[in-house]
Amino acid sequence: MPSQRPRGGRGRPARRPARPGIGARASAVAGNAVVRAVSYWAVVTLAALLLVLWIVSGPLLGISNVTVTGYTGQDRAAVQTSAELVAGTGSMVRLPVGDMRRALTRFPGVLDVHVQRDWPRSITVDVTMGDPVAILAVESGGRYLLSPTGQVMGTAGATTGLPVIRVRLAPPGGTLTDPGQRAALLFVGWLQPEVAGRLRNLRFERGRLFADLANGLELRIGAPTRLAEKAQALAAVLSQADPAALVAAAYLDISNPARPMLGAEAAPLPDPVSGTSTAADDTGNVATTGDP
Repeated sequence: MPSQRPRGGRGRPARRPARPGIGARASAVAGNAVVRAVSYWAVVTLAALLLVLWIVSGPLLGISNVTVTGYTGQDRAAVQTSAELVAGTGSMVRLPVGDMRRALTRFPGVLDVHVQRDWPRSITVDVTMGDPVAILAVESGGRYLLSPTGQVMGTAGATTGLPVIRVRLAPPGGTLTDPGQRAALLFVGWLQPEVAGRLRNLRFERGRLFADLANGLELRIGAPTRLAEKAQALAAVLSQADPAALVAAAYLDISNPARPMLGAEAAPLPDPVSGTSTAADDTGNVATTGDP
């Protein structure tokens, strides 16, 4: 039996999938080109950064020679070695100034350093030295120059004109760490050089500071407090007191800086617990002294 066609005309063919248009294909090609361009320039940028990093920190601009000037201490070889080691961590473009300063100021007497380039691959490290401020006298033997920070700068030899701080043992590591000894150094720092130079045997005993003046007068400083005021009191007495009274006195007590006192006779040392003592002044009167 012949098949019957549907009424209304011929049968319609099946629909085919729509093909992408020309505009869509162009957009896809353009997108791929952008991705490739971005990737290319990213690689180029990274390579350029790596090249710059290699130039900055690599051997091309590395520091090959270090000259140290201005250092006058006894650790010249160690200072030179330290400077070379630090220089190896930088380059001519990136000078390791901060690391150099931290490394070299650990040496006694070094206050600061200045680093400058000497092209093509050398640097000069100019060291600024501090003058010694005191002589450290060790009871077991030895006299050493002392820096403002409490570091031993070398043997004092026959050096004069500096205050003398007396200690029982040499400081460990070559630096004053004991609180009492550092208080003695701090007191020296508050004095004018001409006044500080008159101090002998500055020491910390039983919780208090004592010293002798160049004329043999005992100086009773007291507890390690109000040191700036006590330094001013000492300077005032030495500049204003009658020279004959200074010669006749046995001690000068500045433990109370508001009331310094010359004593004509030996008196008991201050009680380290109560902080007071009775002392006869140069008029024979008795007064109570000590840190308030």
